[in-house]
Amino acid sequence: MEEKDGGVTVTWGLGEPVTEDAVEFFGYGVDYYGPDGNGGKRFGVRWQTAATAHVWEHVSSTQSNYGADSVITTEDAVVVTYRDANIGLDEVGTINAFSHVAGADQQLQIPVTLLR
Repeated sequence: MEEKDGGVTVTWGLGEPVTEDAVEFFGYGVDYYGPDGNGGKRFGVRWQTAATAHVWEHVSSTQSNYGADSVITTEDAVVVTYRDANIGLDEVGTINAFSHVAGADQQLQIPVTLLR
């Protein structure tokens, strides 16, 4: 996860493909909070009919949505550019990545490197 002027870029390294037959949707996310457990955001990407991305603000319960043009998928990684987004905290406490299939968590507490 990297914060730069004008946006945040998140890269998820990919492992083995999902082996379930009929998957309605799946996705990846990064969830974080401040050192006091407050604030923070969730940066996510989801595939259903098309790829979409979002940033969820924990404090205000608002969401910014991004289209498929923000998502690049390769054989080894998914890279999402959240234009005009920011981390929103001077100091990040808890930060973890996760994956889900049809809303059911598959992997939790995946380590995240935050670059600023």
